[in-house]
Amino acid sequence: MGNSFFAGSVSMLSFLILLRVLSKYSSSLNCIFSKEMLPEMAGIAIPSILQQSTISIGMMLVQSVVNAFGSDILAGYSVCIRVDSLVTVPLSSVGNAMSPYTAQNLGAGQIARIKKGYKASLLIILGFGVLSCFILEFFTHDILAAFLGENGSAMAYSTGEGYLSFLGWFYSLLGFAMVTGGVLRGYGDMKLFTIASLANLSFRVIVSMFFSPIYGVSVVWKVVPAGWLIYFSLSFISYFKHAEKGN
Repeated sequence: MGNSFFAGSVSMLSFLILLRVLSKYSSSLNCIFSKEMLPEMAGIAIPSILQQSTISIGMMLVQSVVNAFGSDILAGYSVCIRVDSLVTVPLSSVGNAMSPYTAQNLGAGQIARIKKGYKASLLIILGFGVLSCFILEFFTHDILAAFLGENGSAMAYSTGEGYLSFLGWFYSLLGFAMVTGGVLRGYGDMKLFTIASLANLSFRVIVSMFFSPIYGVSVVWKVVPAGWLIYFSLSFISYFKHAEKGN
């Protein structure tokens, strides 16, 4: 509750500061709010809102699957989710940066720069992926110990090691998907971006819910790369079509 209040307060303060800065450039409200641009902006914002909401619901469903395996496994899995959120920060940052980069160059008619930026971002992602793989493979136990401490059970450590040592090899794939999705957002192709994101999540949730009780909790993380591959494949197909058309 406290974190939500703090985040809301910061957001409101930031918005007020933005309005104050904008007021220095013009006294006309039309420069701040445009009825003509509202439908276009809503067409980009609403799918993103729905996507993020669905992701949160999907993660809750996956969490409920893990809960059924007991507190020790849940403890190890919870640590991995925290580590996962840290590893994905640079990946999502590069993907988010590609959205305004693509939109700005698209508006300027610099299509070739979009392709160059996309290739450069993939190389950056590959570098992060190699580094994260090295850290997660060789320092898995140390990372888990930082969260679980000496009181962590053997099952919690085993769950965490299974999760991190497996997914450590695939974060580049997630980064590729995020970068490609960022380019699609820059193109304004929210339909395909949303479909790709939801297909990834839906596949992971459905497989986890149906097969984890049969084959064990490891299904929850072993199915993740397949979901990322779906996300990347659908996004890249759309990106390729835009690149071929030169728009």
